[in-house]
Amino acid sequence: MVTLPKEWADSVGLKKNDAVSLMRQNDGSLIIYPGKEDHSEKRSKKKITVNDDVEENFLYRELVGAYIAGHDTIEIIADTSIPGNLAATASAFTQTSIGIEIIEENDKSIVIKDLMDPEEIKPSKSIDRMKVLTRNMLTDILNATEKGDVDVLQTMQNRDREVDRIHWLISRQVNIHQKNIMLSTKTGMNLCEITRCNLVSRCIERIGDHAVLLAKNLKKLLDEGHTIMESTLINTGREIIELFVNSVETWNKKGLIEANGCIEKANELIDSSIKTYKTTNGGIESATNVILSSMRRIAEYSIDISEIAINSAMDD
Repeated sequence: MVTLPKEWADSVGLKKNDAVSLMRQNDGSLIIYPGKEDHSEKRSKKKITVNDDVEENFLYRELVGAYIAGHDTIEIIADTSIPGNLAATASAFTQTSIGIEIIEENDKSIVIKDLMDPEEIKPSKSIDRMKVLTRNMLTDILNATEKGDVDVLQTMQNRDREVDRIHWLISRQVNIHQKNIMLSTKTGMNLCEITRCNLVSRCIERIGDHAVLLAKNLKKLLDEGHTIMESTLINTGREIIELFVNSVETWNKKGLIEANGCIEKANELIDSSIKTYKTTNGGIESATNVILSSMRRIAEYSIDISEIAINSAMDD
């Protein structure tokens, strides 16, 4: 027999002889839920009030925040009517985010619903997709630079949006799991693993941003007639791509030795990129500086991922 705190029982509406659910945790502790229903499906609803003074960008940021927070339903409401530009913002948001749709809409209300099963996609699988998309971006950037193909370089901003969408989804999944420990237990993931997924996802998202910067500045060099890049610059870039991919794979496998090797390799490449800049000439120092700075940052984010891999390996 266990006596439950009266204040808690009253707050959740428990009465004498009511049933409760128990769930055992890996550390041996028990979680007590009121009632017998499956609490893993319980989610929350977020209401956002708008009027004519609300800016589109502000509403968009609110929607992104509510989405990442893990709310099952987001409702936009207005006292009179929702302005057309804000309704369009809501529609654009659902096209940008993964797994949500507008299910109801009238003059005063727009209801956005999450249609995904939170157990369906594991954050680690989403990270694998982010890795592939970002690797392809970086590889295509270097190939386009060697060929002088400006058109390919111009597409990177749009391709990076897909990486951002997946990062939002992972952040959302992490918040849902952290707020619902029963769901984490059900899917066989502990909170440490889930939290690290978000850390790795953030690193890859930032690498995607630097891929856009690389494309922008390499395009600038091509536009100015610098059609032949320093071979050392391209070679360093390819080594950094390989480093990035290896760091993510090391994290997936919790490879302690491999992760340490990635860190050592990254430090070598950072030193190499500095030497490349010092030997660059021909009046392109400004753009090349930004390019090499982005390459260094990609190597540094790869170090961060490798360090997370070491932390994960030490769990076992």
